[in-house]
Amino acid sequence: MEWSVSSATNAYLDTLKLCNDEKRRQNSWKTPELESNEFISALAAGMKAKLIVEVTSGVSPSTIALAAAARQTGGRLVCILPERVLDESTKVIKDSGLRDMVEFKTGDPYELLPSYEKIDFSFVDCKTENYSRLVNVLDVNPRRSVVGLGGHVKGLKDKVEVRSIGKGMEVTMIGRSDDTDQKSDCSGRGGEGGGHSQGKRRGAKSKWIVKVDEESGEEHFFRMPSQIEKLKTHVHEFHKILITASLSFFAVADEVEAGGSNLCGADLSTFLPPPYSNMSNMICSPVWNTFSVRYTQNKDNVLTIILSAVYTTGWVGIGFSRDGMMVGSSAIVGWFNKQGHARIKQYYLQGTKTTQVIPDKGELPLTKIPSAVALHGATMYMAFQIKPEDRLTHQPILLAFGSGYPVHNRLTHHDDKTTILFDFSAGSVSTGSNGVVELKKNHGILGIVGWGLFLPCGAIVARYFRHKDPLWFYLHISIQFVGFIFGLATVVAGTQLYNKIHAHVRTHRGIGIFVLTLSILQVMAFFLRPNHEAKTRKYWNWYHHWVGRIALFLGALNIVLGIQIGNAGNSWKISYGFLLGAVLISVFALEALLFMRKSEKLNENPAFQMNPVM
Repeated sequence: MEWSVSSATNAYLDTLKLCNDEKRRQNSWKTPELESNEFISALAAGMKAKLIVEVTSGVSPSTIALAAAARQTGGRLVCILPERVLDESTKVIKDSGLRDMVEFKTGDPYELLPSYEKIDFSFVDCKTENYSRLVNVLDVNPRRSVVGLGGHVKGLKDKVEVRSIGKGMEVTMIGRSDDTDQKSDCSGRGGEGGGHSQGKRRGAKSKWIVKVDEESGEEHFFRMPSQIEKLKTHVHEFHKILITASLSFFAVADEVEAGGSNLCGADLSTFLPPPYSNMSNMICSPVWNTFSVRYTQNKDNVLTIILSAVYTTGWVGIGFSRDGMMVGSSAIVGWFNKQGHARIKQYYLQGTKTTQVIPDKGELPLTKIPSAVALHGATMYMAFQIKPEDRLTHQPILLAFGSGYPVHNRLTHHDDKTTILFDFSAGSVSTGSNGVVELKKNHGILGIVGWGLFLPCGAIVARYFRHKDPLWFYLHISIQFVGFIFGLATVVAGTQLYNKIHAHVRTHRGIGIFVLTLSILQVMAFFLRPNHEAKTRKYWNWYHHWVGRIALFLGALNIVLGIQIGNAGNSWKISYGFLLGAVLISVFALEALLFMRKSEKLNENPAFQMNPVM
């Protein structure tokens, strides 16, 4: 079962914030530290659950938790609850900004549940009457499904193997379903079995996990069904992932609470080999999420770097770029395979596809000191040395991670990534979200609005609406002036971006400067416009029209180049493609109308002809 680290972490933090906000609004909510809500949200999001079903007896923080998970996975939450609490629950979800994620259903859950097939994640409140019968009617997804039972479940302590996680929390492994189906009743009296299916499902093997909150005494059970024998290994692997991921969630929460101060507090001498274990005067800087960079640079320009990040599965990488972009960069990537063996390699990022990320290639000048990777608690450490020709100061750095294991050293697609500008002379960092990436996005938006929308619209008004004299003239100069301002702002943002990352994009940069020059010439031509009666007016018209058309064509071309060079993604391509298509369709339609209008005038006013002399 594939596990998404980024979705799980984001859902965990999202739930933590939303439940705390709701607690402040409703003092009656009891939300102890690291409660089960964050746990189930992270679990549902991490396993990429699309269809989530909850059966509850009242307004519950678990509804917010599961809705937050659905927001991360792009799925939906079906919440079945009594009609008497519908209005209150709807208000809570609406106040939390999760209304679009939740579909409320009222009525008998025994009648409603059979209409939902292949449920990825289900959560049944043990306060619901005859909860075990509800579990039996769930149609779970046989490939990936978790059934959660929430409430005061008792009578299982003699069957469990307890593993501690975080502060006051436990994750417990409980045999198989045939060992527990007489023990997992909410009341502790035995019964039909906590989620053990009847009929043809009775012989199926399942693994159970229970999460215990020692502060409230509440326990939550999770069933990982293995409907066929060959899925046993996948279930066991998911259990290991869940334990490791849980450690990561609580580690992330601790870092958020401590303001990131713990990211640099580890004693490297206890787990890293020399020379990395005995480096002195290393500077440590938290850079992104749970990523931190330790480094030291000597007088010979030898740069020692130790990258650390919370690790569950998959890989972690750091790349060095000339211009802040992925293509053409070199990266160091580390991971632990399924057998627990450490791997660290250099990769050359030839393109954006996984097949273009080439192992054992790259341009980083590594020293003869072997690179190292180690796992200490829930954090992975990658250590390596490079010796560049010149001393590194401001360097664009790429950070990324993926939850899938590399296959034959081929990396899976990343779950998340960012670009930062790291200053190795001062230990400071400008994150991609607040610096380069945001500036790159603003540069693109300004260019599309100016050269993709306003300036083409101004040209359309000048060509096709001259019969609305003098309105067309005032509209034309007003729209073109606004477009010119956006175009100028685009170039200013592009210049700032170039000064930050020194991007080697000569064609894009050159076209941008040339188009700005043409725009300035057009503005100057407006003030030098001759009168209609002047003999030079037709030459001015010819110049003004064709310079404008060339500028618009080059502007559109440069937008396409910018989207391609910046690896902006399909959303940018689709958005600009839609805008460009709308402009072209409008031009074709208006050109046809203009042609018909001219034809009608010719028919109404035929050329003068003299009668022949008789």
